[in-house]
Amino acid sequence: MSRPPAKEDKLRQFWITNKGVVLVALSQLFGALMNLTARLLELEGEGMHPLQVLFARQSVTMVCCCAYMYWMRIPDFPFGRKEIRWLLITRGVSGFFGIFGMWYSMMYLPLAEATVITFLAPSVAGYVCYLALREPFTRAEQIGTVIAFFGVVLIAHPASLFTGDSTSSAAATAPEHQTHANGTAPSTLPGLNHQATTAERMTAIGVAILGVFGAAGAFTTIRWIGKRAHPLISVNYFATWCTIVCTVVLTAAPMLELGQPALRFALPQTGRQWMFLVLLGMFGFIMQFLLTAGLGTDRSNRANAMVYTHMLFAAGFDRYIFGNVMGWMSLAGCGLIIGSALWVVLTKQTPPPQKEVDVEVANVRDTEAVPMLADMDGGRGDEYELQRVR
Repeated sequence: MSRPPAKEDKLRQFWITNKGVVLVALSQLFGALMNLTARLLELEGEGMHPLQVLFARQSVTMVCCCAYMYWMRIPDFPFGRKEIRWLLITRGVSGFFGIFGMWYSMMYLPLAEATVITFLAPSVAGYVCYLALREPFTRAEQIGTVIAFFGVVLIAHPASLFTGDSTSSAAATAPEHQTHANGTAPSTLPGLNHQATTAERMTAIGVAILGVFGAAGAFTTIRWIGKRAHPLISVNYFATWCTIVCTVVLTAAPMLELGQPALRFALPQTGRQWMFLVLLGMFGFIMQFLLTAGLGTDRSNRANAMVYTHMLFAAGFDRYIFGNVMGWMSLAGCGLIIGSALWVVLTKQTPPPQKEVDVEVANVRDTEAVPMLADMDGGRGDEYELQRVR
């Protein structure tokens, strides 16, 4: 039996009105699923070091980018224009730190906390663009940035500041890694049941903050490059740099005997790990496609605000997959970061409609954790206007 025409019209009108919002929200679900599979790869069983996961992901991206650009005869492939190569290299280097900071911090922080820290990147990028490119950095953005960083302090809840924190005290009594029964060296990765110590937690937050500055640097250089390079050339620089760094570290670490058994080349040990690697790539691609389509369809602040549904999905995975219950300080810190970001987004004026829109997403380009939007302003020649999503 078919639906009544009136009901079909209402559903069609709802879809037309809210298509962009729905697509952005769905993209965040797949982004959270991508980070979930990365965390499971890192922590389940013997685990895979973040650099191993990053090598697998970015080496495939590099090969695909090169093959596509060669086949399609993209101008200036593979190195880009000579005058902007230093910017492309900077974009690749900073992008590596952006994604590594996120994936490393996930080993010792709950998924929701590691995710919410990445939402600092747009604010930092705004300030860097203000200093380097003289772009406006409004009073609301300044206040929102300060509030967000205070939220990170609450998430850190170091024992020296908050002695009554149950997470820190429980983590302090966590057992050390045990030697395997077969006498082999124990893994240096924490494992799913590991309780992070205060030192591990602070280190993870420090690396996450480094990732925030890396992501901000990538956003700034992308803004600086503008339309002078094809987007895939930028993506390829990022993927290539990640592949080079991972190759050097994973090759040199065993020879230098750094005491990090996980820092080595190794194939996935189980069919489950192979499945997670495949899912990681699939979820990342779907997220990129949906976010690009959603932000290209609806450039209003409603669509921008849907980016923060990522936090809800991450918190749900934390609760029902990892069994993590967020403490009051972490909850307050996440609330400050999300609240300040939403305040800036929802009070920001929506840009006027433009004839031509070319949407690129930082998850394609970089951290795969913090969605950013660069849209082409048809009336401004060769420049991109960075629409910062906070």
